[in-house]
Amino acid sequence: MTTIKYIFILLLSFAIHTSAQNNIEELIKKGNKHLDKEQYSKAYDTFKEAIAMDKDNADLYFYLGNTCFDTQSYEEAIEHYSTSVKIDSKYKDALYNMGNAYYELTNYKKAIETFTQLITIDSEYYDAYFDRANAYYNLKSYDLAIKDFNAGIKIKPDYSFAYYDRANTWFQLGNFEDAVLDYSKAIDLNENIADFFFNRAIAHFNLENDEAGCQDLNKASTLGDESADFYIMEFCN
Repeated sequence: MTTIKYIFILLLSFAIHTSAQNNIEELIKKGNKHLDKEQYSKAYDTFKEAIAMDKDNADLYFYLGNTCFDTQSYEEAIEHYSTSVKIDSKYKDALYNMGNAYYELTNYKKAIETFTQLITIDSEYYDAYFDRANAYYNLKSYDLAIKDFNAGIKIKPDYSFAYYDRANTWFQLGNFEDAVLDYSKAIDLNENIADFFFNRAIAHFNLENDEAGCQDLNKASTLGDESADFYIMEFCN
């Protein structure tokens, strides 16, 4: 009789757990639908409701962090991402988003620390290299930025903005030749970005390649960069 009771209790416990888990999954779907529709308040409340049902679910804090991130509540987003990482120390996407939240707060040192933690877990997470590079760039640690851009590009060689950002870093270092090369690589991958042409034009002017610079300014103008028109009038007529 004791065995029968024990089995019944186990079955009842399993049924309750399964029901609760199904409810949480439905709330996650509901919350993410609210996010897709930019209904942030509803998404926030939905994920909070789910957390009340399961306070040890790292995913729920991650989704709540994303909700706060999308509303530019970066400090609260960091709190929720941190909770995700406390529950699951290898939650890579939580670390990545937390690094970007620090970046948005211009706390570049904490962003670097967080991206470094992520890279330690997954050395192939190329976005972490790119974003850590940009954090180094903002701290004017240009050599470290170049190193990270190199590492990220080695993993993800078809990302145009990585070459563009590395080109901007070369530019800051006064290496206009490599800047032109990287702007050109960015353009080869995506020829519809006005900034790629505009910045290459400025690099060309620094190398006294005025004809090439003017060609790039004209292309930037046709792509909608109104500031290029001023430089065309100033340097190309």
